[in-house]
Formats: sequence, structure tokens, C-alpha cells
Amino acid sequence: MEARALWHISPTQSIIRTQALPSIQPEECVVQTHFSMVSLGTERLVCRGGIGRPAFEKMRVPYMQGDFSFPLTYGYSMTGEVVKGPREWLGERVHCMHPHQDLCIINTRDLTVVPENVPLERAILASNLETAINGVWDAQPMIGERILIIGYGLIGALLAYLLKPMPGIELRIKETNPARRMRALDQGLSVIDEQQTEADRFDLVFHTSATAEGLQWGIDMSGLEARIIEMSWFGQQEIKLDLGAAFHFGRKRILSSQVSHIARSATPQFDQQRRKSLVFRLLADPVLQSFLGKVIPFSESPDFFQDLRGKSVDELNVCIQYG
Repeated sequence: MEARALWHISPTQSIIRTQALPSIQPEECVVQTHFSMVSLGTERLVCRGGIGRPAFEKMRVPYMQGDFSFPLTYGYSMTGEVVKGPREWLGERVHCMHPHQDLCIINTRDLTVVPENVPLERAILASNLETAINGVWDAQPMIGERILIIGYGLIGALLAYLLKPMPGIELRIKETNPARRMRALDQGLSVIDEQQTEADRFDLVFHTSATAEGLQWGIDMSGLEARIIEMSWFGQQEIKLDLGAAFHFGRKRILSSQVSHIARSATPQFDQQRRKSLVFRLLADPVLQSFLGKVIPFSESPDFFQDLRGKSVDELNVCIQYG
């Protein structure tokens, strides 16, 4: 049995390689992939060689081959159907973390059954929605707060989806990309223009733009004892910030939010499994279908990553379709 996998073989080239699959063990399944999602910011860093050696182990993903010095396979969120394995798993629609590959051997402990009311293409949002949930838990927003999201990529959009129903909050979006700014407006959100300033500072800021300018703007626009939740990943990029009087005397706090650990505010009530169950309950909402971006066939994925190395993408995300 053979599989096709996307390999980044250098900072400038990606290819699809065919590889033989080994025999499966009793606790393993063969999954035929239907969809996988490109996490645009992180995977752009990966394919360009932007992951520093100190982060090699922390940034590894399940079933990854190779390492960040190249060549390697990489990917976050995948959905498909079990075609071989234990009888009780045959035919199950599943989600897992796996690099971009059309046929995969996966241990059953790493599989989550996708509920029937969640389409497989929407289920690829699961990993990013989990990240957004953890960010909200880290922030602990309060009724009536003025909240700013900087960056309306997929994480920013999912944060807005989670926060918007809260009663009494004033939610604003800061986004420099015209297409993404228009998407936020179309989704009924209040967007701050490039030159606009706010008379009243924000109580809570989520930063997702992965730029020093975005983070600095969030610090500057936040008020007394504000929380700035940093959800970007800068890789090896060094950034400079002005942490002068406004930051210091304002007693502002910058908090890193990262999905691999459950936010302290949600423990001990939530563990990884309960958080994942929450994600799939939320994914039953048809509104989230509109958060899916461009769909490309697997055969075009090397060309897509070649383009991604040189420029950012307007879409909230990109979905790879197999078969």
C-alpha cells in the first residue's frame, strides 16, 4: 500500500513523494484523507525554514517525518475515513493531527470521531477553534469590556465568533488587509480604519497578526491594567517593542496563549479530551462553514506552498482536498 505525502525539501521547494506504508498494528487504522487545512502563518514559517533550532522539539507535530532543517512533512488538521483497521473503527469519519498526506496510518488513540452533524470539510477547523477557545480562557473576558482583536486571519475570526455573543462587550477588529477587513465587515463586526484612534482605551487585546507593529499598536491602544493576549508565533524573527512609560505605569500585561496547555482558568474542569468535545459541539453550527477559505486539490499543494513562501494569502485559510 502506497501513500502520497507533501514534503518540504528545502526553504524554496516542496514536492509530493510516494512512499510505501508499513503493515498496520492491532491498535492502528488506515485513514483515507478527505481534507486537510493549511495553517497559513505557521506553515509559511515552516516551509521557509523559519523555525529556530531551540523550538524544533516544541514545534513537532504528530506523525511528522524529518525535521525543521529539511526535508520534512508538516501539517495540522486532517479529516478522513477509516478504510482499514479494527472492526469497530471501519467506516468512521475521523479527525486527527497529521501532515498533508492522502493515506495515513494512525493510532486509534489519536483519532476523534466526527459527529454526523459536522461535515468533514468543516471539521478541519477543529484544531484552530481549539486554539481560539484556549485564548478566550486565558483572557477571561468580562461583561462590558472593550475588546480589540488585531489580525483577522482564521484565529482572529474564530475569536470574534466566540466573543461576539457575550452581552455588553464592545468588540472591534484591526486588520490591514483590505479583503480580510471586508470579510469582517460582512460578518457584522466593527472594524477600525487604518488612521482611526479610539478615545477610550481597550481593556482586553488579542494579537494575532504576527507583526511587531500589530503588537505595539495593541499595547499603545490598551488601557490601565489591560491584558494583551499574544497568540502569534514569530519563529526566529526578532521584534522590538516600546515598553516605556505608557506600558510600565499603565500596569499592562502581555500573556502568551498557546494551545498545547489548557489555560489555568479552565482547569481542573477541562482536560484535552473535554476541550476537544466542546470543539465538535461548536462545529455543529452551520455559520462556521463560511470560515472555510479557498479549496485546492492535493496535486496543486506544492505550487501553493511555493506561492505562500513569497506572499501572504487573503483567505482565512486554505483547504486541501484529496481524491
